[in-house]
Amino acid sequence: MTGRRKQSLQQKLAMVFAVIIASIMLIMLVLHVRTVYVVRQITYEKMNSQAEYYQQTFETEIQGILALQLDFFNNRQLPFLAYPDSGLSAYEEREAVLTVQERIRTITEVSRLIQSGFLYIPRNDYFISQGTIRRMTEQDRENMERYLQEYESGVQFDGEDFYSVRTGEKGSIIAKNPQFVFVLVFSGRQIEESLSVLNTSEQGGVFIYNEKSDVMLESSPREGMGRMVWEQLEQGEREMPLMDIRQIRVNGRKYLVLVGKRGEAGTFVQYVEEAPLMEHITKSWYYVAAAFFCMIGISIIFIWYTRKTVHRPLNILVQAFERVKRGNLDEHIYHGKEDEFSYLYLAFNEMEDRLSQLIDEVYVQKNLVQKAQLKQMQAQINPHFLYNSFFILSRRIKRQDYDGAEEFAVHLGNYFKYLTRDGADFIPLRQEAEHARSYAAIQQDRFSGRVKVAFGDLPENYRDLLVPRLIIQPLLENAFDHGLENKVSGGILLVCFIAREDGIRIRVEDNGEEAGDEDILRMREALEGQDAEEVTGIVNIHRRLKIYFHGKSGLLVERSSLGGVAVTIEIQMA
Repeated sequence: MTGRRKQSLQQKLAMVFAVIIASIMLIMLVLHVRTVYVVRQITYEKMNSQAEYYQQTFETEIQGILALQLDFFNNRQLPFLAYPDSGLSAYEEREAVLTVQERIRTITEVSRLIQSGFLYIPRNDYFISQGTIRRMTEQDRENMERYLQEYESGVQFDGEDFYSVRTGEKGSIIAKNPQFVFVLVFSGRQIEESLSVLNTSEQGGVFIYNEKSDVMLESSPREGMGRMVWEQLEQGEREMPLMDIRQIRVNGRKYLVLVGKRGEAGTFVQYVEEAPLMEHITKSWYYVAAAFFCMIGISIIFIWYTRKTVHRPLNILVQAFERVKRGNLDEHIYHGKEDEFSYLYLAFNEMEDRLSQLIDEVYVQKNLVQKAQLKQMQAQINPHFLYNSFFILSRRIKRQDYDGAEEFAVHLGNYFKYLTRDGADFIPLRQEAEHARSYAAIQQDRFSGRVKVAFGDLPENYRDLLVPRLIIQPLLENAFDHGLENKVSGGILLVCFIAREDGIRIRVEDNGEEAGDEDILRMREALEGQDAEEVTGIVNIHRRLKIYFHGKSGLLVERSSLGGVAVTIEIQMA
């Protein structure tokens, strides 16, 4: 890497940014561009917080009152007043009536929003309120019937007052002849007074509009303003989202309007005129317009300059990295000027060359190591196995068991052909399984009935799965030599193939008694160790599986359910 950077890109960009930042700071100090946004945002947040607090408080209070109204019917004295012949004495009936009246008085005094409360007991001809106990008059019966005819759950409006009716019946259906009719009347004046707390500006107002009854409770210095605001809202959008602040125009003036959620009394709306809030900064918009065109010019110059000096060279560098990611390490990049990018390009080219060299070295080394390990496994063939196999073949021929001798010779030939041929290091799983099956058949003859081998079938969808060579047969050899060698009779060797959604398991287990728990633990530690001295056998298989399947496969050693050792080859492809 030679050459001196005559032009510093960092210095050039610093100068350009200094001019732009100085221009922005000067404009910001003169015009206070963000003031408009801040003022409007503060207004929005204030309206939102006020509305949310009021609605939460108001609705909580209303729901609490309705809950008390419903709980009123849990009074134990109340059922005794339902019928004239309830069996109460005159004194007991009077005490029950007074108890009910006291309960009504308690409910009406809970909140300033409750104007009055009264109970009709039509079958016993009682009318009870917080201050009155009397027999029902004809007017009382007419009022009760009117309440029942217009009944709906929640808070209703009768043209004069808001009210809530409960009969004590379950569900929302009113009985034709109820035992009780309990009515709570809400004070519209108190609701309006509670709204006035939010009306902090002479240019704004607050109201609750009940669409069903077309009634509006309003707190505003200008009478009728709420109605005009609502009409403008209806013209703009009928279904209003919750807590949505909008701009509308009424009599040529702009208003900020917040539409709250619909509650028991109706829809909450808060509005404020926008112009008075913005009157001190209206003139700044002229300066904003001038600054806007100035910034456009500066931005165009800055974009052109940075595109020429930064973006284009960066794009070339990014595209070069994309080529490297796709495996193309042959194309170099160059920069005509002597600046930071010429340094980066030169470093990139050197990195590309070095990376290509390292990949070649690692690939060759890895390939040689794998081939050496495979050759080492092939060299592990026990000469005694070869001698014993020929002795078995000889004895069968002497016994004139020519069919058995032929079958044994075929297995033996297939076994040595598989081991000695110079083929690919990775083969279909069916070939590996066939080789292991031949080895198991040879060993079963060698052990002369002392060992029974059960070899499962390979699932069809995994027959062509490519695996490293010699991953099953060494496990069978390990089981025969270390687990079943001293079995006089009753030896069992199981080989099964278990298909799974993400791969396959090949399990080799025996009922040998040679391996203790400490031996199994040592085998596990050998598999987990990175620098184990013994790199053949199951350790070799484990490492080759992890390399070929990118760390998602390997061996698992555990105690077999048969009493011996179980070694599982776990292959995961996803």
